[in-house]
Amino acid sequence: MQRLLAALLLLGTATTAFAEAEATLDRTEITALDNLTLTLEVDDQVESRPDFSPLHRDFRILGSKRTLISSHSSAGRDVRTRWQITLRPRSSGTLQVPALTLAEQLTQPIAIQVAEVSPAMAGQPGAATFFDSSLDSRDVYLKGQLLYTARIYHRDPLPQNARLIAPSAGNSEVHELGERQHYSGEFRGANYQITEQQYAIFPVETGPLVIDGPRLQLPRTADQNLTELQGETLEVEVLEPAHRSTQGSWLPAQSLSLEESWSPPQNLRPGGRFTRELTLTVTGLPASSLPQLVSTESDDSYIEIQNVSLSESASQFGLVSTRRETVSIEPLGSGDFSLPPIDLHWWDVSLDRARHAALPARRFHVEAPPLVDSAAAGVGSLDANPLSGPRLYLLIGLLTLLSIVSSLGWLYTWSKLKKYQADNSAEEKEEEIRRQRKLLLANDRAERNTFQALAIACQQNNAALAKARLTEWAQNFWPERHIDCLEDIGDAARNQTLDYLILDLEQQLHDDASFWQGDLLMQAIDTLRRRRQHQQEAVTNSASEPTFLQAS
Repeated sequence: MQRLLAALLLLGTATTAFAEAEATLDRTEITALDNLTLTLEVDDQVESRPDFSPLHRDFRILGSKRTLISSHSSAGRDVRTRWQITLRPRSSGTLQVPALTLAEQLTQPIAIQVAEVSPAMAGQPGAATFFDSSLDSRDVYLKGQLLYTARIYHRDPLPQNARLIAPSAGNSEVHELGERQHYSGEFRGANYQITEQQYAIFPVETGPLVIDGPRLQLPRTADQNLTELQGETLEVEVLEPAHRSTQGSWLPAQSLSLEESWSPPQNLRPGGRFTRELTLTVTGLPASSLPQLVSTESDDSYIEIQNVSLSESASQFGLVSTRRETVSIEPLGSGDFSLPPIDLHWWDVSLDRARHAALPARRFHVEAPPLVDSAAAGVGSLDANPLSGPRLYLLIGLLTLLSIVSSLGWLYTWSKLKKYQADNSAEEKEEEIRRQRKLLLANDRAERNTFQALAIACQQNNAALAKARLTEWAQNFWPERHIDCLEDIGDAARNQTLDYLILDLEQQLHDDASFWQGDLLMQAIDTLRRRRQHQQEAVTNSASEPTFLQAS
């Protein structure tokens, strides 16, 4: 009986510990201008968003993200769900983070101390130094551009070591546009010096988006107690995509242009190469969002992307991004060839309608290889002298011999023709094998090039670029499969480690891509490539081993 009670007590304790939800703060003493991070964690996989409405009473929610933490042990797989919420207090004094429900469990409330901030230190309009922030719109499409202009009004010149930190908006991309501008102006009759900086913000989630204003960090001096100033927090609405193309892309932009440069040789022959350069220029999108322009899949040509260059610049309309692809084209035969048209569907945010940019199909001719002319055999002429006597008998003998030789030659030709017909199918098979080997070599070159591009993206810890390069590499590594997304890569690889790394990549892209590290993904891809190389070497070695027959 005692053992039974002890077992039940242990089971109840274990169940309670498994389902326990925890709440922690990164700090408990802040000022009214500071942000704090609330972390909620539970030993379970929670897909739905918890109810954060109790927080609205004393705090403003500036952003949140969910993270799944997976671990493996001999007992199985354990999953923890972690939510991180960025908060800003609405008032000063003693505030309390209320109990929240997570996986049907309540967290413990937490008390914090919020210190007051004077109007001068808060940088209110009319103070010696203050912010004035503005947006070009109060709503923006998903992945579209939002222009944020920050102006710092200051009566005295800013110190040389003053630091301006860009605004933050959850997981959105923020790009600084151009150089800072300095000019003079007035505010409420007082003269000010104005420092202006513009930013481009690209949201990655739909719904309300809170933009935490930029921060100005100043050195503490005897005459100045203000050490940090923050711009106003603004809120916008992020709209769902209004249109998706048949390729599944969504490109909201101010303008888009597609250009090409190519010059195939006049006397192009099989084995020859020429290059084609494609340039995509978009205003209102980051370079990492621009799609690949050329497909390397072709039955009659070997198409290889030699180089991809991405660049960004600032203009009065925002961020201008350029993607330039240099493509090498090698026809695999002779005759007339055609490159497929390139179509891009995008959304004009100025006119709020779908638009289309395209390059037509391009045709070129490949000449057949020159044939070697055979020299004409000379035929001797017979003497026209009249034949008589022995010469006539000699001519009759020669004609008889020629007839016999011709008959034997016909029989020999007929036997050779039968043998040729029997061997013709074998030659066709060998030709098909040679063609497959050539295509395999071309695919290997494309795989190596895309692997190098993926390695560069992983070394730069660029999650968005790594996702695109990973898909391009997988299309060449498994050419027999139809791969369009990361889920297709997991099905093709059937590798648990790669599945977890792809899940981590998608999670980081969804939450905060700046924290992503590409070294583990690079190791997993390199392991797959080495494993295939070892398998191919083993097959080659087994095929080359001699076979010994035992005499009976």
